[in-house]
Amino acid sequence: MYWIINDNIEFRPGMKRLSSVNNPEMNVTLTSPASRCLLLLLEASPDIVLQQDFFKKVWEEEGMLVPTNTLYQNISIVRRGLRAVGETDRRLIATIPRKGFQIDDSVKISRRNDNEPATPFPVSTTSNQTTYNIPEVFNQPKNDVNDQVLPAETDARTITKEKPFAMSNGVFAASASFIVGLLVVYLAWNINNDADFFESYKFIEKEDGCYFYTKDDSHDNNEYYLKYKSLIKDSGLNCKNYPWIYFPTSQTSPSLAALVCKNKFSTTSSPGCISLLIRGVNGD
Repeated sequence: MYWIINDNIEFRPGMKRLSSVNNPEMNVTLTSPASRCLLLLLEASPDIVLQQDFFKKVWEEEGMLVPTNTLYQNISIVRRGLRAVGETDRRLIATIPRKGFQIDDSVKISRRNDNEPATPFPVSTTSNQTTYNIPEVFNQPKNDVNDQVLPAETDARTITKEKPFAMSNGVFAASASFIVGLLVVYLAWNINNDADFFESYKFIEKEDGCYFYTKDDSHDNNEYYLKYKSLIKDSGLNCKNYPWIYFPTSQTSPSLAALVCKNKFSTTSSPGCISLLIRGVNGD
C-alpha cells in the first residue's frame, strides 16, 4: 500500500520514503517517527489528528514518553520532505492550535495498492536530480524545533533539564544550540561509520535490565557517570524496549547525548537506536 499526494508525490510507508511521481530519483527518506506521523495524517484525512494520538501511536506504543517539541520536530521533517519532493511552497500540513495537525483541505490524496502504479506526468527538463537527506535545517518554521541528523532506523528524543532560573541571553542560547547540534552530527557521523562507534564504548554494569556502556577520559570519576546514568533512567526510558545504553561522561559539555538501542550492536546490523539528548546537565 502507498499514497499519492497532489498527484505528484508518492509516499511508501514501508520504506519511509517520499518520492516524486514525475522523477523517482528525487526522493526523501524520513525518520521512523516522521513516517508514522505522516501515515496517521493521511489515514485520518480530512480529520484532525490530535497531539495525544500522535504520542500514543508513534511513541508510547514503542515504550517511549517524549515532549511536545519532539512531535513538532517530526512534523517539520515531514513538511520539508513534502516541499522538497513536491517542489512546492504550498501548505500541505495544517497546524490546529492547541489540538494537533491535519492534511490541508486543498491537498488531494489517494491510496493505492502496491500492484497499482502511480500515473507519471511529463517530466520537465531539469538538471540532474539528487536524493534529499532529511532532516536539514533551512528556514525552519517558528514553531518547529531543530531537526537532527540521525542514522537510518533512528528516532530522536530531546529532554531539557529544568533550570533554577530562566536563561534569557540569546547569545548563550544560540551557542548552546550550536553545541548540541555538533554533538548530534558527531554522534550520527560516528554511527554511520561502522561498528567503531560502539566499540569505543566499554561495558560498565547491568542495572534494572539496562546495560550501561560509556567512554570517557574521566570515566574513573564516578560522580559524572552516576549523575548521567541517573538522568537517563529518570527520562522515562523503558529498559525492556531499549536495554543497550551508550553515553559519554564529559564534564564540560552542556548536554548529554546518549544512544539507547533495542539490540546489541554486535548481534545485529540494525540495532534500532534512539538518540536521547538531555540539555543543561552541566549548567551553572
